[in-house]
Amino acid sequence: APMDWLIALATGHSVAHSVLVLAAVVAAGLALGAVRVRGLSLGVGGVLFAGLAFGHFGWTIDAELMEFVREFGLILFIYSIGLQVGPGFFSSFKKGGMQMNLMAAGIVLIGTGLTIAFYYILGGRISMPMLVGVMSGAVTNTPGLGAAQEALRQAYEAGQIAEVPQIALGYAAAYPLAVVGIIMSI
Repeated sequence: APMDWLIALATGHSVAHSVLVLAAVVAAGLALGAVRVRGLSLGVGGVLFAGLAFGHFGWTIDAELMEFVREFGLILFIYSIGLQVGPGFFSSFKKGGMQMNLMAAGIVLIGTGLTIAFYYILGGRISMPMLVGVMSGAVTNTPGLGAAQEALRQAYEAGQIAEVPQIALGYAAAYPLAVVGIIMSI
């Protein structure tokens, strides 16, 4: 019966269910991102908040599909940034690009140094992988999160660690405050 199919689609763990959940998260996130408060909106960042809400209420997707979507999304993100920035990359060096690149590298090094310092200040109570997730969220660096997750996955497959930690939780905790901080500073 059609109703049984809809119930199975909404409650099962099939590929169709996963696609439905992803579509619902994206739609809800884009709608949330379009809401303006005093002229400000979350934009596509609303999708992250919608994903957090859906996950909180138990809407999950198939693990293999999630891995594929995560990797494919990261590939599309990096590719689109390359298309946007690539054509003017070398010409930007003539207009102060070297100073901007050095400043960006300095920001990354300072963030890395602070993350290591917090690990030792806290006496290891928060694991280094979780702090890497927090650092990625604090600087809104989604590709950095993806690279860290991939490195941890490879360490797990090589038997160097017992399990792959959920560093995305640290990212999700820090990202909202980072977005608000960026908006407030601008």
